[in-house]
Amino acid sequence: MAILKNEPLFPFTEGNYAKPNHIIIAGSDEEIGYELASLAKEKYDCTLEKYDEPIYGEARREFFKRNWPAMNERAKGISRTYGLSEDDNEYDTTALPYDVYDSIRGGQALSFATCSGLVLPIEKSDTHKGVYIARNNDLWPLPVWSVILGKTPPEGAYGAYQRANVIESHPDKGYKNILIGSHDLLTPFGDGINEKGLYFSTFADPNGVGEVASPMAGGKINGLSYAQLGAYLLSNCATVEDAKKAILTTRVIQVGMCIHMLIADRDGNATVFEIDKLSQAYVFTDRKPGEPLFCTNHPLSAYPDSSKFPAYSEEAEHNTFYRMNLLNKTYAGMKAPFKKSDAEELVNVVHCAFIDDKKAEAAFKERTLINTNCDLSKPEITVRFYLGDEGEIPGTNHMKTRMSEPFTFGFD
Repeated sequence: MAILKNEPLFPFTEGNYAKPNHIIIAGSDEEIGYELASLAKEKYDCTLEKYDEPIYGEARREFFKRNWPAMNERAKGISRTYGLSEDDNEYDTTALPYDVYDSIRGGQALSFATCSGLVLPIEKSDTHKGVYIARNNDLWPLPVWSVILGKTPPEGAYGAYQRANVIESHPDKGYKNILIGSHDLLTPFGDGINEKGLYFSTFADPNGVGEVASPMAGGKINGLSYAQLGAYLLSNCATVEDAKKAILTTRVIQVGMCIHMLIADRDGNATVFEIDKLSQAYVFTDRKPGEPLFCTNHPLSAYPDSSKFPAYSEEAEHNTFYRMNLLNKTYAGMKAPFKKSDAEELVNVVHCAFIDDKKAEAAFKERTLINTNCDLSKPEITVRFYLGDEGEIPGTNHMKTRMSEPFTFGFD
């Protein structure tokens, strides 16, 4: 069956930043890998990353055979597209990277804080079963990683999430799922939801240990990259408990970015998965009954409440601890029962768009590029994309931005 739909989500007009596509793909995992690789090669200028030594490719293939057979099948399809044998050990055929420039290997090159998200308590929802989630995907509308590393990007380079995709997968085996993100056509990183109502979202964790601004594939990578983890969970898990067990029985490596991950299910369970900086243990911080769960860019396991927060300037509005306190303060003034729109309105208080980035402690030109809002009881996910700036908001350090109209996706 393969690709059933590949269309612009909305008309691409001059002056609008985001150019997202809506892709629906169905069939065997081998067919899905082949078709996505063909699209990545033809339309996204995707070239495969190489492993440093053949043993990494051989061991990685064995890992996927044992731990995620669906990815192994998709890799076979990708190999076919690129004219490689199924047992090729030179190229990483488990990723289809695109629009990533000037990546570097060999160390943590930079540290930054991006993204905010939340889960409202199911116990206080208007329907008594609504699991309402909202999140801001913050990055800069500039080429990754060139501008942040002080390099001149290639001519015609695309910015972060500029060519994002909403990819609906209907595999013959495994759960149907929707991935929203960019920079890898096989497992776009950002947000995702599956037909069982399991949801994930990734957030930068500057306290993590990993190679920031490195390639997301190849090299000495082993196990799952963080960009693959969300897709792995959606393919195999129905609940937060399933996801925890899946994480604890696999290997996650931090390349490209150091992250922690918000995971939630249709029963209202929610947790934030983190890798402890000292021990490298996998740890979880769960939502408490009757309470929301917020996630910004510090490890929740290390800073369980505001009494542990370090001091920050009140002008530093993008500081992770400032945002966490603002979310808690705003939530305290809200009244239950909560609707799906309440989650979106709450995350909007930490919308990222500043005039003076340095004062706000935001990255250069950082913006909320994608906003998502979910109801896992249905399950469905609504998405908006950044289109551009409209101008300064007088008396504040904020820029007013234009976001696209909302688009909602589900499994009807």
